[in-house]
This record gives sequence, C-alpha cells and structure tokens, in this order.
Amino acid sequence: DEQALSKQFEIVTEIATAFHENHSLEESKTLLTRGLHGLDQIRELVMNLKNFSRLDRAKVADYDLNEGLDSVLLLTKPVLKNRIKVVKQYGQISPVACSPAQINQVFLNVISNAAHAIEGDDGTILIQTRSKGEQVQVLIRDSGNGVPAESLSKIFDPFFTTKKVGEGTGLGLSIARKIMEEHGGAIKMNSIIGKGSVVTILLPTHGELDQRKRA
Repeated sequence: DEQALSKQFEIVTEIATAFHENHSLEESKTLLTRGLHGLDQIRELVMNLKNFSRLDRAKVADYDLNEGLDSVLLLTKPVLKNRIKVVKQYGQISPVACSPAQINQVFLNVISNAAHAIEGDDGTILIQTRSKGEQVQVLIRDSGNGVPAESLSKIFDPFFTTKKVGEGTGLGLSIARKIMEEHGGAIKMNSIIGKGSVVTILLPTHGELDQRKRA
C-alpha cells in the first residue's frame, strides 16, 4: 500500500529529523566513549589488583620491586589524583625473594601516607630504587608537611598517627615494619617539618621469609 508506506516514511523522517536536531548521535557517541574509557579503567584496576595480590603465584617468589612499585602507583591514583607529581628514578636492581603481596602492602601504606602528608596541588613524591650490596634500597620522599622530631621515634608504633582524628588508624606503618622484619629487611623514616619526609626500605636480595613470625 503506497499510501501507508508514504505515511510511515513521513513518520520515520520526522523522528530522524528530531533525533538529529537534538544532537542525540553526538551525545550517544560521547556516552559510548566515556563508557569504553570506564571499562578500560576497570580492566586496568582488575589486572593491577591481580598483580598486587599475586594470588595466582607462589606466596614467596623472586620479585621485581620496580614492577611492584608501578603496580601500587596505579592503585593509588585516586589518592594521588592530579595534584601530586610522581618522579620515578628506578635503578637496575636484582629480584628480591619475598612475599609480593606483603611487600606491595608496605609500598601502598608508605605511598598513601606520603600523599596524605601533602597539602595543596603542587606536591611531589620521588621514588628511587638501587642495589646496595646484597640489598635493594627503596627511597620514597615526599614534599609534605613533615613529622615533628618528637614523633619520629613513635611513628612505627601501633595506633600512633599524626593524622587528624578519624583520618587514620595508626596501623599502616606498624604493619609495614612487621612485614619488613619478617623479610629480614628494615624500614626507617627521616623528616623535617615544612620540608617533607623520606622513608627508606631495605630488603635482602636472598632473604628468607620468617614463617614462624607469619604464623
């Protein structure tokens, strides 16, 4: 029926014209682009969570600390946002025999603390790695507020925190120290008020995880 087809064609033309005038195609394209970008971020997050926990690998393995730091930095993006510049100065380092998930936990705690210590939108976190004899050294330096001298001796104590009430549990650095002790390593902090802090992490390249302490 030509008359019915003509009527249907007019209706379709009107709908198509209205659709075009309302810029629905452009909006749909924008929404689709944002959706795909969101899916990429989710995929990246899931992959890095997998790398972070290393649930599919042995609990103790030879681990590249540079790789671990990169994985943790991706996870801390929401904390770093666009206000903190991260400068990486990675050296050629040997793999470390360790529990990757636990070492990543140390990095996560230290980098998160460094980010929280920085106020404003022009902060910097410098991360350096290098071999030091039979050890690998990781330095994480921030341009934050610094820690008072009287607090440095307590900074690794359980429940001690320099953050405001309700902003921290005081367990992050305490857990980090325990993990380092179990790996035969060490962690320490130096700080100057108004100039920032530097955390030094040392791990033996051929260390053995103390199973008794873990138990």
